[in-house]
Amino acid sequence: MVLALGGKGYYTVPLLVVLLAAGCEPALRWAGSGSGRRAPLVGAVLVPAALNAVITLPVLPPSALSVPMAMNKEQDEQLGRPELADAARREWARIPARDRARSVLITGNYGEAGALERYGPARGLPAPYSGHMSYAGWGPPPDSADGPVLLVGQADVSDIERYFTDCRGAGHVDNGYDVGTEEQGAEIVLCAGPALKWSLLWPSSHHAY
Repeated sequence: MVLALGGKGYYTVPLLVVLLAAGCEPALRWAGSGSGRRAPLVGAVLVPAALNAVITLPVLPPSALSVPMAMNKEQDEQLGRPELADAARREWARIPARDRARSVLITGNYGEAGALERYGPARGLPAPYSGHMSYAGWGPPPDSADGPVLLVGQADVSDIERYFTDCRGAGHVDNGYDVGTEEQGAEIVLCAGPALKWSLLWPSSHHAY
């Protein structure tokens, strides 16, 4: 029912943990009460585990992800992250070196921010910020960061122009696999700077979508 209503599979984990714990003792008692019962129990564990691995873990090649992604949208969060960082690096390099200390890197969602935290330092990128959900709690950039703003993974430029000045498209993200993830083809936008001080702008830029 959760999946049919558009929820994510992990929403049910707290309930499933309780059911798993409740079922362990009866299942083991049943398996030990007669010969030939252990094999079905082992199969009942291994088959779902194998299916779960295919659906949730990065074990398949990108060309085979269409079916797992239909069941588990989180699969696309494991694809193309280094390429996302490469795209951000190319556009960050366009900012004059004298302005980079005052510049800010913003992402559209927490997944992109996490990718740039992981892969960005090796590419000379600063720590990213994002107003997406609880990632916004890591705080706004300092008010002294009044230089250019690079926005990574933005689907709709018009939705962010009110927060920044002189925004223009600078590039696009390509995961290199022609797989339709959330970031595939997303625009990278370069703005001249924030329209307000970050401490004033940040609360209104917080979003949950």
